[in-house]
Amino acid sequence: MVDVAHRRWDFALTVMTVVLLASVGVQSFLGTLYVWWAQQNVPSWDAAGYSSYVAWMNTIASPQIVALVVVMGLCVPKRLFDRNKLVGVSLAMVVAGAAVAVATGALATGLAVYLLLAGLIQVAVVAMTVAGARGPSYLTEGRLTKTGSGLLHLGFIVFAFVVVSLQTSRFMLPVFALSAVLMVAGTALSFYAGKIAFRRQVPLAHAESAE
Repeated sequence: MVDVAHRRWDFALTVMTVVLLASVGVQSFLGTLYVWWAQQNVPSWDAAGYSSYVAWMNTIASPQIVALVVVMGLCVPKRLFDRNKLVGVSLAMVVAGAAVAVATGALATGLAVYLLLAGLIQVAVVAMTVAGARGPSYLTEGRLTKTGSGLLHLGFIVFAFVVVSLQTSRFMLPVFALSAVLMVAGTALSFYAGKIAFRRQVPLAHAESAE
């Protein structure tokens, strides 16, 4: 059984992730409304005001994205490590990302390294889950459901990597497409594993009545 502390930890990370995603979503929605209003009411806004608007929005979004990346990174190693080791692994990931950010003078590069480390751990989690290894810990049951959860997390990490590092890269669209495939597949497996499973478990009550 998963202990109470583990459940509270998972719940806290879930709440923080949802709040941060909602915050970024609200900012995007309000920003879209403002762009529409400015284009209609501010003369020459596209030429004179758009660049300052982008800088302003990035300033607001940056702490939210950093916090979201850190929270998502914490969600990943908890699948493989217990609470004591989790702190050390998560701290090492943060230190590695911060060191790269300081060395390169670019926060985005440090975040990219942090996400790459989280992604490598998550790939290992998904591979072990598919193989049926006992290492990864989940609050859900069933290999397909667990695999879906793993793919969904991996998709979010890849998406965050696109936002942080690939905005001007020619690889942006292919990697973004990969994140979309991972998230769609993860969502389908997480919510519909029982309908697509090759072998379904027969409920105990039905099994007894059939005898």
